Amino acid sequence: MHESMPASFRHTWETMQEATGLMHKSPRLLGAGVHTAAPGKDYPSHAHTSWELVYYVRGRITCPVGDTTYDATPGTVLLTPPHTWHAEQSRTGYANRFLQVDAATTHPWPRLCYDDTDHTLRRVFDALVRETENELRVLLLAELDLRLRRAAATPPQTPAEQLVAQAEQLFEERFATGLRIAQVADELGISQSGLRAAFTRLRNTSPQAALQAVRLRHALAHIRNSTLPLQAVAELTGYHSVSHLTRHVKAATGSPPGALRG
Repeated sequence: MHESMPASFRHTWETMQEATGLMHKSPRLLGAGVHTAAPGKDYPSHAHTSWELVYYVRGRITCPVGDTTYDATPGTVLLTPPHTWHAEQSRTGYANRFLQVDAATTHPWPRLCYDDTDHTLRRVFDALVRETENELRVLLLAELDLRLRRAAATPPQTPAEQLVAQAEQLFEERFATGLRIAQVADELGISQSGLRAAFTRLRNTSPQAALQAVRLRHALAHIRNSTLPLQAVAELTGYHSVSHLTRHVKAATGSPPGALRG
């Protein structure tokens, strides 16, 4: 049909078609892997000809990307467009999952987003790193693309929302390790009172109560779905003793742990 258009209109139409094609170019996975670094072991400034998508699993990292600097903690996802200089400055030692993805420079991804408490993005990143079957990789990358474009369309989080989300990620990652709120506040670079205020305003609870809720959720899953001794359940979920576990379970459910086993 467009052959009948005047030359100037035809050129404009073809340019628009080309731009539309680039905009909707399906991402293609070029590579995936895991990177770990000790404290002070920085990754020097570099650039790629493709997108680099990085999911931070552990640690605190300062990341200069182009003209912007980001602070990354567990659950942070950084997306760097092609030909953009970026680096990683290791503050505590860190681990990440990285993907090299061929996609249009204008692909509608955010530059920064955060995982949810179900670790949805972590699951997809981990699967893409492990998977060797190309058809499954295509499906996983399509899921990741959809979730990242959805994140780009979501209003950006306020600093307080980011802080609470990052704290919740740490709770989920390390609830079984005897994690203390003072450690979380220190890793996030905020005072305990500041962290408490953010949780009170946004979650109507305290950080300590939120951490205990994570421990309790995992403990109840073990109690109801396994035959593990209560001592083992307590050790796996960060409780000091069986009596500590029992007290929390009974307060939450009205029944001792033994009564919850069929």
